[in-house]
Amino acid sequence: MFFFIATIGLTSMQSVTKIDPSGTWDYEVETAQGTMTGIMTIEKSDATYKVKIETTQFGTLDLENTKLEKNELTANLDMQGAVIDFKFEFDGDSMKGTVSTPDGDMDMTGKKRKK
Repeated sequence: MFFFIATIGLTSMQSVTKIDPSGTWDYEVETAQGTMTGIMTIEKSDATYKVKIETTQFGTLDLENTKLEKNELTANLDMQGAVIDFKFEFDGDSMKGTVSTPDGDMDMTGKKRKK
């Protein structure tokens, strides 16, 4: 009986792998004014990640308070007194996420560039 329970327990466990989202990403954000596109660069430095988002409207944005847990990266940014929160979920070479502003949430998607 013990062997049966142990076998069931081991086969039902899911391995949770922490991913490394480092690289260059082409992104799209759905805004009220239309789709905004650009490049997001994620660099790993020791155990932390640096995220830069290039935009045509705001220039290059350096995200702060970046945290990676499993396949989800969160960060924020203070833009002219308003805190903008970012939440990205990575799945291989694709990403989906949310940009939360005082005016509401916007959906963001991305594809990782091949090396």
